[in-house]
Amino acid sequence: MVNLLEKKSSSKEILNSLKAVSDETRIRILNILSFGAFHVNEIVRVLGMGQSRISRHLKILSDAGLLQSQREGSWVYYKLAENTHSISFPKELTELLISYKEELASREIDQKKVAEILDEREKRSSSYFNQIGKNLDLIQSEVMNPEVYRKWVTKTIPSNSNLVLDLGCGAGELLSHLLPKATKLIGIDSSIKMIEEASLLHKKNKKVNFIHTNLENLPLKDKTADAIVASMVLHHISNPPLVIGEAHRILKPEGNLTLVDIKKHDKEFMRDKFADLWLGFEPELLRKWLEEQGFQIAELGEIQTSSGFVLLTIKANKKRRT
Repeated sequence: MVNLLEKKSSSKEILNSLKAVSDETRIRILNILSFGAFHVNEIVRVLGMGQSRISRHLKILSDAGLLQSQREGSWVYYKLAENTHSISFPKELTELLISYKEELASREIDQKKVAEILDEREKRSSSYFNQIGKNLDLIQSEVMNPEVYRKWVTKTIPSNSNLVLDLGCGAGELLSHLLPKATKLIGIDSSIKMIEEASLLHKKNKKVNFIHTNLENLPLKDKTADAIVASMVLHHISNPPLVIGEAHRILKPEGNLTLVDIKKHDKEFMRDKFADLWLGFEPELLRKWLEEQGFQIAELGEIQTSSGFVLLTIKANKKRRT
């Protein structure tokens, strides 16, 4: 009897999923969200349709298990559903449809507009950090104490490392703590001003180099780094799992990834004052992203700040594939 009920449930889910994608606009939405999470107004902008119409399509896809919503303060983002049920037909159907995206007549137009939105997000963040420059530490100290989490980060980095990367290095303060840990360090940031400030701070140290680039597509070879740090950076990134995936690619087997970021909150002033894209993360979401990319969690903790924010601290190791 149990198997029969499970079969009926599965059949219903399959039929609902198939009905939900029997519309070109909804297939376009799936393609758009394959590039990451977008809020309703961004999807409206890409498709050039009314908000009420788009909201109806989003509801149909969500009810069928193809999409999930993600609240960020007063904003609601939509993303492709994750595989959380006993069967994964909605996810498999989505992947199949996206594999045929080349056949969509509107694909090039949609993806061009998606690229424009992602570029605007990146420019908004870079512009903010270009403006604050070397005052980053002073500004951050208004809501948290950078020295507290930097001490924790430093402890996680193995001594005698050959190469350590600091993703989102800012003005290079953390690199000062990491100098005794590695033979070579590379600071990476998407803000040219931050790279300039960090370069000035470490201009006399030949073992420190810098790269100005987007963190979601790093110009580094596979399996070259012993340790990577991403400290207070993921909440500025459009697609955090891509950054985690890049870290996995670049790390040597059993290499160390250290993450520090803000725990999920509802303080919307952080979006305007600090150019935060995401209002923090739930620890289980970060755990899920890491495990999906091939990391094993070695340590997951929290640091309470005096301003009321909670920082998540995660040490993970790249699994050695057998």
